[in-house]
Amino acid sequence: MLYGPAIEFYFEWLISEITEKANHHAAERLYHLALLSVKSLGEVCGKRPEFFRPIARHQLIWPCFTAWGKDSERMNKALMKFLNLGEAAPLNTARDGRKSFSLVESTETYIAYQIWQMIEYFRREEQNISDFEPSCSLILPDLPGIRDVHKTGLSDAQIEKLKTLSPLSRQNFLEWWKLGESAFVHHYGKDFENHKDFSGYWNGDAYKENVPGKPGQKRLVQNARALIRRDIKKQIKQAFRSIAPKSPPVC
Repeated sequence: MLYGPAIEFYFEWLISEITEKANHHAAERLYHLALLSVKSLGEVCGKRPEFFRPIARHQLIWPCFTAWGKDSERMNKALMKFLNLGEAAPLNTARDGRKSFSLVESTETYIAYQIWQMIEYFRREEQNISDFEPSCSLILPDLPGIRDVHKTGLSDAQIEKLKTLSPLSRQNFLEWWKLGESAFVHHYGKDFENHKDFSGYWNGDAYKENVPGKPGQKRLVQNARALIRRDIKKQIKQAFRSIAPKSPPVC
């Protein structure tokens, strides 16, 4: 076996050396390892693409070089097309000029993506999937308690539902949101509307009205809190649809 957990432990050690001990030699080693890995991957993809297309078609991202200039951009686009990257990806992608989602421009979309990761992780029981079989993207969400499904906010009935839940698609995104809503409230708290991630709702004018007798002054409408809570959930629910592929992915 060419691959084993020891490799992951080595990379974790390098990261620890860099972040906790400011080890410059570890930083250089990590850079050179990444350089060699991507270079080797690129070379063998060109020679034996049949080994990598089955992997790439399910992936959202692919290791490659980046640089300033059009050559790098053109080569990476050619590589993605050559490998059929994202052809059967579990989320909506910008493949073939399609409109895709942005995790940077929308807080609600990023939240939907994080919740999708969590649900997908347990739906596929990825804690039991071998690292040696990367035919589909392996998910490792960055959420507290991710190793224990009972710490995700899902009820016992919802946990049982994971066993029959189909991959996210435009056809079943509401079914996913029913589970995602519980996880969202668990992660952000019952008073989630007060979280800093949603400060924009309070600071804007959408939930404000003019103060009688005081021109230019505004105040929150009487039911602003209820409206903000409703709209936050509404936007995250819609984000589930935006990240969902038009057709269910095939693994």
